Order: sequence, then structure tokens, then C-alpha cells
Amino acid sequence: MNPIRKRIWRIYLVAALLILCCCLLAACNRDTSYSVAGEVSEPTHFMAKFMLTLANTSGLKNASFGWTVVVFTVILRLILSPLDLWQKIIARKNSKAMKRMKPQLEALNEKYADDKQRLQQEQMALYKKEHYSMLGMCLPTIATFVVFIVVFAGFRQMVGYQYALDYKSSVNAFNTVVEQEVGAVYGDRNGDGEINLYDIDPTADDAVAFRDEVISKAQTAVFDTYYSSEQTNIRSWLWVKNIFVSDNWAQSVPTYTSITGQTGFATSRLSGIDPSEYNMVMGKVLGTGGYGKNGKWNGLLILPALSILLSFLSTFLLNKSQAQPPQATGANGQPNQANSMKMMQWIMPLMMGVFSLLYSGAFALYMFTSSAAAILFQLVFNLVGKIIDTSRERKMPSNVAKR
Repeated sequence: MNPIRKRIWRIYLVAALLILCCCLLAACNRDTSYSVAGEVSEPTHFMAKFMLTLANTSGLKNASFGWTVVVFTVILRLILSPLDLWQKIIARKNSKAMKRMKPQLEALNEKYADDKQRLQQEQMALYKKEHYSMLGMCLPTIATFVVFIVVFAGFRQMVGYQYALDYKSSVNAFNTVVEQEVGAVYGDRNGDGEINLYDIDPTADDAVAFRDEVISKAQTAVFDTYYSSEQTNIRSWLWVKNIFVSDNWAQSVPTYTSITGQTGFATSRLSGIDPSEYNMVMGKVLGTGGYGKNGKWNGLLILPALSILLSFLSTFLLNKSQAQPPQATGANGQPNQANSMKMMQWIMPLMMGVFSLLYSGAFALYMFTSSAAAILFQLVFNLVGKIIDTSRERKMPSNVAKR
């Protein structure tokens, strides 16, 4: 195996090991099922705990979770800024090294045009001499993917946690009305210490009509609770009706199959309920609150579109600032080794686009905010770099050759 190919495979191995570590980290918090049988337990993932802590602060309490996501993303970017800065410094050094190496690389291509193995050996020796880091070229992609997996696990739990809170409050509102209405007429007829619909005497003449009336009143109470100003403020964000649901054609109130993880892209699910119970409790809420008939279109596809656009723009700016490995022009005409790295760099925007389209609006908002922050940081870094270079060039004696 030639030296360049061997080094690239080493880079892939490092990336694979980091991804594996992230998967194991996410697996350590694999409890993504929330039971509504008792009290709803708080998330266990450290990222989800961080978001929950932010949401409960005085400035964000009772505000849209979307703004919590924005603040969370900015803080996370600030925490990771030293790593981001280090990556950009490596890319900047690589870019300068490539400018210095370009004439020598062209000479090597001509000299060893018929000996590809020797050409690659000489290239590797030149890279080492000029401190050109091939690993530094793919570090941003690897680091982005690592953070992506860890943060996604946190958002996964936050979505399930909010689903559980919403349904638990709905069940409580439903049961309160049932206890009041049935208790006033039948009391605890079954003697089990609980008053529910089963306490209605089925032999009574008006049993069916009375049961339907109680359910209707209870569903109205659920509707009022679900769409209370406090709950609506937490779930809605600008044009997105429910930030915990995808900003697309999905219903703003999740159905039983989606809330239990049977359909859709939700990886958190509720347990302790059955279809008939869920559909009865949420009867007047399902199919409401969204754009169009039957509560369809929770959003307008704006976040996914912006996330994809900014993700590609961020990758484009990153590639533009980085020096790419030169193409070896041997006799065998093998493809450029940099193609593999370019492919790695473009996989992340495509993956983020799929996630922002199919997963929660909260995660799409995170990716949009993160990409916007990355672009801003890249532009500022490039501007500062140009200012530094210009200042050094002015201070450099005119008779000194620039390296």
C-alpha cells in the first residue's frame, strides 16, 4: 500500500474509532422510553439535562423551547470554540504550506510522472518537511460528526420527555373531569378506591349517553389544558406550531403511532398507554393546531430548507479555506486521493438535511443555529487572518522573499 493511501486509511480508522466511542456514549443513555403510569422521570442524557436546566432558568422559563435551543446552541458553540479555532489554525497552516509546496509538487509530477509509487513517496516527504497535516484536513468533519451524534441523543430524550409531559397533563385533566362527573352520580361503585368510567352502571337507561357526555366534557378539558397559553408558548416557535414535531407535513399533535415510536422518525416513545386510551383522551386535540385541514403541516419546511442551505454553505467556506491534497498525475491515472476526503466533508450536510426534514423542529433549529454560528466564526476568522497577513507583509523588508 502506498504511503498516501496508508495515511488516509489511518485517518478513516481514527474517525471510525471516534464515531464508535460516540455511539457507545449514546448507548449508555439508551432509556428513551417514558412511562406515563406514574410520575414522568427527567431525561438521563447529560445534553438533555443541560437543555432542561436552561429551560428552567428565569429568563427562559415558560418561553418557547425553541429559544432554549438557540441559547443551548450558542453556549455549546462557545464551549467548543477552542477546538474549532485549533482546527481552523491547522487549515490555515495547511493552506500556506500548499502555496509553498506548489512549485515543488509540480516539479515532482513532471519528474516522476511514470513512477507513481516514487511520486507519492516524494510527496509524503515534502508534506512532512513542510508540516502539512492531512489529518488536520478531516478533523472538522470528524469533530462535527462526533458532536452531531452526542447532541442528537440529547434531543431524542428531550422530545420523548416533552411528549410524556404533554400526555400526562392531558390524562390528569381528563381524569379530573371523569372523577367529578361520575363521582357525583355513581361514586366509587366498584369499590376499588378510584372513580373512572367503569363505575358507570351499564344497566342504567342513560348509561351510554351519560358516558359519551362525560367523555366529551373530559376531552374539552384536555383541549383547554393542551392549548393553554403556558403550554402553547413552550411548544410553539415562530411559524412552527409544535417545535417538538418536524417542521414539515406532520401533524402538530402527534398520533398514537408516532408518540409510541411505531411510525415516523421519533426515537423516543411513550409506554404505559394503549391506542384506545390515547385516542379517547386526545380525541378533541388530535388533528388540530396545524396548518390546513385535520391539523396537518406542523410547519412550512423553512427550518429544513435553511438548515440544508447553511450546512452546505458552511462546508463550502470550510473547503475554500482549507488546502486540498494535490492530485497525483501518475501514468496509471488513478483518481485523486482527495476525492475521498471531499466525499466525507459533503456527507455531513446531506445527513443533517435528512435529520432536519424528518426529525423534530427543535433539532432542525439546533442545526440551523449551529451552521449560522459556524459560518459567522469562519468569516471572522478569515477576516482576522487577512488582517494579520497584510500586517506581516507590510513589516517584511522588501528584499526578503516571502515564504
